[in-house]
Amino acid sequence: MAYTEQEEKEFNQQLKRWQKHQLTAVRQNNIDRSYESMSEIDRSVWEKIANAETYKDVNWLVWQQAERVIQKYCTLTR
Repeated sequence: MAYTEQEEKEFNQQLKRWQKHQLTAVRQNNIDRSYESMSEIDRSVWEKIANAETYKDVNWLVWQQAERVIQKYCTLTR
């Protein structure tokens, strides 16, 4: 499926927002406890989002789960 330039820009902006949330969680020094409680699938989603440079680096299944995973574990670090 081809996306418009605007859609691609929005996807990349969403990816950057997620990565910013992840970075904030890591800086709060509580991520170790949260990371240990993650399922293997959640950990994989977390890592793939963290390592992506653009939305194209993220599989659509991972993309669909990213919001849930990042919200859940960022909340646990607070």
